[in-house]
Amino acid sequence: MKSIGILGVGQAGGNIADVAANLGFQTALVNTNQRDGLANTGVVKKYFVPGYNGAGQDRSIGIKAVNDNSQDIIGFVKQSFKNIKLLLVAFSTDGGTGSGMSPLLIKLLLDQLPGINIGAIAIVPEQNVLAGNRINAAECIEELSEIEKISSVFLVDNDQIRKMNPQSSKHQIYLSANNQVMEAINYVLEVTQNSSIYGNFDETDLMRILNTRGVTIISSAAITDAKTMEETCSKIHQSLENSVFCPIESAIPIRAGLIYEGSENMSKLINVPSVFERIGEPLQLFEGTYSSDSEPTVTTILAGLSFPTNRLLSFEQSLEKNKDRLQSLMKKEHTQKYESRISTSYNLKPKKHPGPISKDRFPE
Repeated sequence: MKSIGILGVGQAGGNIADVAANLGFQTALVNTNQRDGLANTGVVKKYFVPGYNGAGQDRSIGIKAVNDNSQDIIGFVKQSFKNIKLLLVAFSTDGGTGSGMSPLLIKLLLDQLPGINIGAIAIVPEQNVLAGNRINAAECIEELSEIEKISSVFLVDNDQIRKMNPQSSKHQIYLSANNQVMEAINYVLEVTQNSSIYGNFDETDLMRILNTRGVTIISSAAITDAKTMEETCSKIHQSLENSVFCPIESAIPIRAGLIYEGSENMSKLINVPSVFERIGEPLQLFEGTYSSDSEPTVTTILAGLSFPTNRLLSFEQSLEKNKDRLQSLMKKEHTQKYESRISTSYNLKPKKHPGPISKDRFPE
């Protein structure tokens, strides 16, 4: 049984939980819309908030759903996961249900699930989403970053997928992102079960990394064609830049993992100081080296990174540029009306009827 559980919140979170279930993770989902959740056939345990039919991209509805049903939701989560060490809450930051519910739910779960660390898989939308989605994402990520006891936050960046596959449809982007993030987490969890005479990366090492507060990135680099340490290092850095997660900006990781699988000969091309020269030397590094016939691959885990300020500021800058137009639209929602000029311009108002004629005026 895997020691990491995945709780999907909202439609996007449910889709991630669906992928996780197929990989053997313990999963559950919470949603305000039953029709969305029923599509996640791989997830058995489901809680649909009573009295709701979606959140309509309104974060306040998601927040209210948690406040009004917190005991039931927490009870459902407690019953859904057994013997896990880390629970990752998966959701999209730009909608209503996942974006609104998740930060508050994580806070409550941290208090109500002693002995279990709580982290997040948060989807960051593409830059070209509409204003309401950008506002939701900015507010959600700000709330997420303020949670003191939270463990790893995986920021899945849809812009990264679009960059690598510019002609992909939205469905293809979402599906690729969901698969990549769960396959990455699944790999580092499964490798902890391997044995090696060269140095093991065990589950305690992994949990030490993933329980670090801040942003976490996992990337894998195939180094089959590398001839030198410099080429190997370059491929590792390139894999970090092209991962499914928000790119690293300037922060130094607090903890890191470096896992190698492949021939013993190729492992000699990995120079640890060179790898972290550009990234920054972490407080702790956990390594594992596994000799196998598989393609030589280096997997890097960086935890404790700061939130990607530039990536997130791009939402705010776009909103600021269109501030007047957006405020006008919000005002218009409550004030717009149509006033006809027909009756006043053309004097077409019907004349009042003089009323019934009295018989007294025309005596017989």
